[in-house]
Amino acid sequence: MKPAEGPAVVEPILLPALALWGWQTGLLPWAMVMGLVLEARRWHSARLEIPQGDFNRLWNFTVLLFLGTGLYLFLARRGAGGLGALVAGGSASARLEGLRQISEAALTFLRWLPLILFPLVLAHAWSRAATLPWSTFSLYEQARARRKPGAAPPEWAVRRIHPGHLFLAVVLLASTASVDHPVAYLPLLVTVVATALWPWSSPRYRAATRLGLLVGIVGATLLTNRGLIALREAWQTLENRLLEHSGSAFDQTKTVTSIGTVGRLKQSGQIVFRVRTSDGRAPGLLREATYNRLRGTTWTTLHRGFQAVGTTADPGMWRPVGRVKSAQTLTLARFTPAGAMPLALPQDVVSVDGLPLAGIETNQLASARLKDGPSLTTYVVEHGEGGGFDVSPEADDLEPGELPLADRAAIQAVAAELGLATPSGPAAAVEAVAAVGRYFATHFDYSLWQPGGPPGSGAAPLARFLTETRAGHCEYFATATVLLLRQAGIPARYVVGYSPGELRGDEWLARGRDAHAWCLAFWDGRWHEVDTTPGSWRAREAEQTRWWEGVTDVFSQLRYRFNVWRQSGDDWQVGLVGAALVVLAWLGWRQLRGSQWRRASGPPTSGSPVRSQPGLDSEFFTVIRRLEARHGERARHESIPAWLRRVVPAETAGHPEIQEAVALHQQLRFDPEGLPATARRRLRELAVTLVASLSRERDGRRSR
Repeated sequence: MKPAEGPAVVEPILLPALALWGWQTGLLPWAMVMGLVLEARRWHSARLEIPQGDFNRLWNFTVLLFLGTGLYLFLARRGAGGLGALVAGGSASARLEGLRQISEAALTFLRWLPLILFPLVLAHAWSRAATLPWSTFSLYEQARARRKPGAAPPEWAVRRIHPGHLFLAVVLLASTASVDHPVAYLPLLVTVVATALWPWSSPRYRAATRLGLLVGIVGATLLTNRGLIALREAWQTLENRLLEHSGSAFDQTKTVTSIGTVGRLKQSGQIVFRVRTSDGRAPGLLREATYNRLRGTTWTTLHRGFQAVGTTADPGMWRPVGRVKSAQTLTLARFTPAGAMPLALPQDVVSVDGLPLAGIETNQLASARLKDGPSLTTYVVEHGEGGGFDVSPEADDLEPGELPLADRAAIQAVAAELGLATPSGPAAAVEAVAAVGRYFATHFDYSLWQPGGPPGSGAAPLARFLTETRAGHCEYFATATVLLLRQAGIPARYVVGYSPGELRGDEWLARGRDAHAWCLAFWDGRWHEVDTTPGSWRAREAEQTRWWEGVTDVFSQLRYRFNVWRQSGDDWQVGLVGAALVVLAWLGWRQLRGSQWRRASGPPTSGSPVRSQPGLDSEFFTVIRRLEARHGERARHESIPAWLRRVVPAETAGHPEIQEAVALHQQLRFDPEGLPATARRRLRELAVTLVASLSRERDGRRSR
């Protein structure tokens, strides 16, 4: 008995999907090469004979590559630090930052998935195998087959699949792991999906009809996408106006402090950036964002919009202020996450060199960020007395903030105790700032632990800090300092950034635990940094060092050095070394695993025969031609059952065999499982009987 015929195997068109993925992820050259290599099999008949065992080994290699990539992203791309901050972080901001780091690593992994799966898909595309059994992708089933070589595999293991179908889904999923090109992405995605699935389109309709339907769908998608973007912009505008009071990941317009959080505050030991100074001394405070409106424990600003700095006479240099008499330089190196990256800058910045000017944006409170930077951003900052580009004080810089009554009363009581009054000149302002500094230095301590208070006390965290515990982390000191100086009539703002303090070689390292908060105060016509956090804070933070920090530092340093080398202009060397490593790894794997690949000729092989369109050899087409000769041709859009009911109802009723033959023909044409051999023989018998019957009826009509 001949084996039952199975459904046709339709190969998806992968080049458009790979192009979309490459365009979204910045890997377009690689994506085009991958797509062209895969599609070239349609125009070249050369194929490889690859045993099933080698496909199993290829999948095992893919699994190892999958795990290795995940391990690299976890250890070297801030995944481990993010997980530690998410699990052990004592503050909302630390946990949210850890979640952001984990999400960034996960999105990077998703973007790289097509590269991981490509070797297996490439080998299958140029082999004679049309499909692969599901057991190929099961390590358990492979191990079971080795243990019991004679045992029958389970039913699911012998079912077959075309790897290109899975690869298409993975490529489309990976293309979503980016926020680039939001306007064009959705219409292009619809176009790519339609192109990839075009071989499955029904031949009953003309190509022009199918193409017109596709154009209509893409047009509707484009209009819908523009509407969604407009709706999102309207929502963002409303959000800016309402300034919703909710915790979110760090941004430069709103930050949720850990004030009032009970327990231990834990920060990550992950290296955030590296700094070199021209004089070798510590770089001091490096600001990332400034805020001037306080609501409870959340600092915000009404200046949520960022503006591009524009072009300057010096290519690649942004100069916020004119030249100063004496200046020093900082060289900062930082990995750029997806989207916008805050620029860490000193308060007295004079110029920034080495960044694409088109990507630098600032807001009204002198917070700066970089959009669409390289994977490793390195820039040189010149700073000195007379630098800085902060705007003059405004009404929000003197507001007492929206606080619980107990917190506000505590601020007023401390201000009265210190004798803070509206200063009559710069000297009085300096004395007020000094008084606040002495107060915190002599009466307070730095602590990462906040004990739980009596019932109801959590509603006034600043009051407990000022009158009971007298210990806290930098967010307490900075917030209290801003409010006390405002109580004295001195404009003040809340600032967050980093204070690198660990020297390694000629570099100062800024770790997650070096994140800091301080105050900006305005007198004598300019803004001054005021940091009242006790100096012991750095030693207390260093006590959080974990044993695995040295391991993650090694991976971080390797990644940093590799990117420095890659961005030095020797990209061709990286490509050459990478290609050589791939070739050597493949050759070594082939020798060690004993693969037996050889060139083969002939059609693809699989558990089922491959046909471009199933059922074209159906015997029922002979019956259809006889009926069309009598009643006229069937319309292309009309199904066979509907046509028979319309034009030959009497013959359909008079020949019950027609109904059975139509059912078998439809199963042969459209059922994914195909038509069993016994049913196919029955279809042949019915076709012969019907043709003979129709011929006798035609001869009878002629004789009459």
